[in-house]
Amino acid sequence: MRHREVPARNVVNYQGTAIQIAPPASCYGLPEGVPGLTNGETVNTPVWVKRVRAATANRKSHSMRRYAKRSAAGLLMLTGTLLILDPAMADEPDEDSPSRISTQFLVNKQDLPSLSGEVSQPLLENSTQTLDIGKAVQRAVQWHPAISEQVGKLLEQSEQVDVARSKYYPQISGGISNGITNSYSGSGFSPSLVLSLSQMLYDFGKVDSSVRSANAGVAQQQARVLVSIDKVAHDTAAAVVQVQGYQELVAIAQAQLESLNTIGGLARERNEQGASSLSDVVQTNTRIEGARATLMQYRANLDRWRATLATYLGWQTVNRVSNDFPARLGKACEVTQIDDRTLPTVLAAWAQANQAQAQLDYADAQQMPTISLEPEVNHYLNDRYANSQTLDRTQYSAYIRVQMPLYQGGGLNAQRNAAKHTLDAANAMVRSARLEARQQLSASQNESMSLSTTLAIQARQQALGEKTRELYQQQYLQLGTRQLLDVLNAEQEIYQSRFTEQQTISQLRTLQLDCLYSTGQTRSAFALNNQTIQQVEIQP
Repeated sequence: MRHREVPARNVVNYQGTAIQIAPPASCYGLPEGVPGLTNGETVNTPVWVKRVRAATANRKSHSMRRYAKRSAAGLLMLTGTLLILDPAMADEPDEDSPSRISTQFLVNKQDLPSLSGEVSQPLLENSTQTLDIGKAVQRAVQWHPAISEQVGKLLEQSEQVDVARSKYYPQISGGISNGITNSYSGSGFSPSLVLSLSQMLYDFGKVDSSVRSANAGVAQQQARVLVSIDKVAHDTAAAVVQVQGYQELVAIAQAQLESLNTIGGLARERNEQGASSLSDVVQTNTRIEGARATLMQYRANLDRWRATLATYLGWQTVNRVSNDFPARLGKACEVTQIDDRTLPTVLAAWAQANQAQAQLDYADAQQMPTISLEPEVNHYLNDRYANSQTLDRTQYSAYIRVQMPLYQGGGLNAQRNAAKHTLDAANAMVRSARLEARQQLSASQNESMSLSTTLAIQARQQALGEKTRELYQQQYLQLGTRQLLDVLNAEQEIYQSRFTEQQTISQLRTLQLDCLYSTGQTRSAFALNNQTIQQVEIQP
């Protein structure tokens, strides 16, 4: 069977490739209504199908695939023949489809700057100094990009207030009007210069509610700046506490290793003299290796938290951190009542509620008329305007316009209902913020009370352990009534109690920082008030 010749009008050119569009099935000697050829057929495959497949396979371009997929629908409408493409090609998303995500494509499409440079400019001359918790917090809040982000948003929102207030002032615009009309004799192309002015006289609170909404947005963003400062200060102080804790744990582990080495030397000496068996030496060496493993583990944790602290400070390294913990921070959980006016999270939620109220007022005002004064000046550039024989080229007009929506398909009522729901949600957010702050404070207070009691018990346990060690060593060395294993166990119990005590101290200090954060006293405790932090002045 020979195919009929395809008419030339069914040939299209795409990127230098001629592609024949399928004519009706009758052109191929097929009865009407026969489905389109599938990708798997090998008999009587039309030449235009082969060319589409060849172009797709050779070019390997997303644009060609989009063209082929879009052409399939057009072929069905224009010719009555359906081309069924390769399923893999049909299911593959376009290059710009939201379902295709590529980091390289994002960089190229958004024209991003180089992302391979330094994140910050480290101050290496300060990283070698002994760092205390107050200096660390001061350094972190002065450079951390999380605060810079919120400050930038604050400056942006403050400009929105000026945008809203600008509606109080005259709105002046000018331009050129070009057109042809035949509405009067001698008419034609009549360009003119147009200068118009619009001054709002009364709008039932539309502009006022917009300004209040913008001001509430500024207050909300100011609170978010305080939230970011508190969070950076809290996280930095918590990292310092962890470094302090692991510095002490490393020192305790080093002392444990030295103590066991001393006992090991004594065990070897007694074994050489025949006063003890070789098993005592082996047992001591086993404990020494365990102590060495503990020391390496604490050193690894210390390095990890030093790296974390260096990240908060913008430095490459942090070497030595002072173990001092100010006494004023140790009483943070003794607060009895929270002042919501110092909680940034509550303030942000309250500002959002005020903004929602302003938006509700604006939605109500949208249903009322707006009265405005609108003068206008037209200056025609030729004499082809209406009544040009009697009127001057420059013409003036002024109107008092009263305009209000009559019917908007229910949109204004829906907008008002949406604003009402937003206000309800914002009020619930205020209650949620207050509840969360009190819950966090209560949990931290209860846990800190338990840990304080635990510290007293651990101190007594450590004192008893040291007394036991002294007695066991005397009985082992002088009387011979104790085995070396008892001495080793007593030694290990002492250092284990020291490890536990130091871990409890670190946990208690972290809880004190949590209490500061929950009560909004972080800025006060670290003297961050009454100073400028990243372009904004922080006041109590």
